[in-house]
Amino acid sequence: MRLLSRMKTTLVSTGLYLLYLVGACVLTMLVEAMFIFLLDHIVLIPYPALTIIRIVIYSLGVPALLGFLGYYEGYREVDFSLSETIIAFVPAVIPHLLLAMLFKFQGFISGAVRFTAGYIHNGQAITQVTLVEKTPYSLFLLVFLAYAVLYGIVLTLCKYFGAKKRVIDRAELRKNETDERSFS
Repeated sequence: MRLLSRMKTTLVSTGLYLLYLVGACVLTMLVEAMFIFLLDHIVLIPYPALTIIRIVIYSLGVPALLGFLGYYEGYREVDFSLSETIIAFVPAVIPHLLLAMLFKFQGFISGAVRFTAGYIHNGQAITQVTLVEKTPYSLFLLVFLAYAVLYGIVLTLCKYFGAKKRVIDRAELRKNETDERSFS
């Protein structure tokens, strides 16, 4: 019975982590699109610089959102288990990878993967055409794996710090409760 309960919890967590991954990528893509739109109307930016700007936005935005969600989840749950977090996160990466492959690693689903892989392979000679057509597919997969590890580390650490902060907050509240009772 306890195993069934743990499996249900893991499945729910896996679904949430998948939503976190996709949601963070979509939200970051919206921010990136607005920023690039505004910046492009002010200054004409060549493609290599545009790619670097996109890499920076996605590389900071997606982990920041995942970190926020992980911190909130850890604070809410109070209890942190490294193994449960990893066991739930790894299966969430699989459908995320499949969706990323389906949409050819577009930023709205895979974050900075497309731009990072394209820039690694093509360097300063990167263009919209070479970004997709000249970059080896295996490089997309390797970069996706690297970002998945980064996302997992950020989510796990922030969840740990959220749970730790909640424990500290509870201890401070209880300390104040005992101090008030001793004066009564």
